[in-house]
Amino acid sequence: MIRAVDDFPSFFELAGEDPLIIDCGANIGVSVLEWKARWPMAKVICFEPDPDAFRLLELNVIRNDIPGVRCIEAAVTNFDGYAPLFGNQGVGADARGNSLRPEWGNREGSQSTEVRCERLSKYLQQDVAFLKLDIEGAEEAVLSEVAEHLDRVQAMYVEVHETDLLEDSNSLDRIIDTLQRAGMTVEQEPRYQPHALPQPWAQWGRQHDARQTQLICYQD
Repeated sequence: MIRAVDDFPSFFELAGEDPLIIDCGANIGVSVLEWKARWPMAKVICFEPDPDAFRLLELNVIRNDIPGVRCIEAAVTNFDGYAPLFGNQGVGADARGNSLRPEWGNREGSQSTEVRCERLSKYLQQDVAFLKLDIEGAEEAVLSEVAEHLDRVQAMYVEVHETDLLEDSNSLDRIIDTLQRAGMTVEQEPRYQPHALPQPWAQWGRQHDARQTQLICYQD
């Protein structure tokens, strides 16, 4: 994601003295550390549902003494409540790919745990300089829920996750259409596969035609 932003610097000049960044799928906080190094006055809201990844996210923020960061242990969804999170879980696990969608996260050897869920629209009642959406197969559901608020978002990074199992509920074409109808220009490129999934998932990815596409989106 950070490499993609570097490729499109003209789209990523944050407006205002204390711009708001919302990071959905913050994992352990690498993107947060990068953003606060670039824009120290930015305010950041981070969402991460995986309990172990969230623990490391909070530690990274605390130990680096980073102000202006709010960490929320929840999955961003199109409803408020609770749902199972599927994937590789536990201390030392590779949380990449953990998902509320069993079609993406429930693979051989996966575990599940109940996590809190929040609607993203509650957080888009204000201007947002940058929104990162890396939520492992739930992108279309969330973007549909927030579609009427996207005019408040200056720029976005969306990572779209598709498999043959998700084609009816998470489609790159429908996601791009939603973003364009909200007035956004959308640039896309496939995510380079050696970096896209942990190596143990390679066979699963080939079996289900797993694809990840990076979208850089911005208001004209």
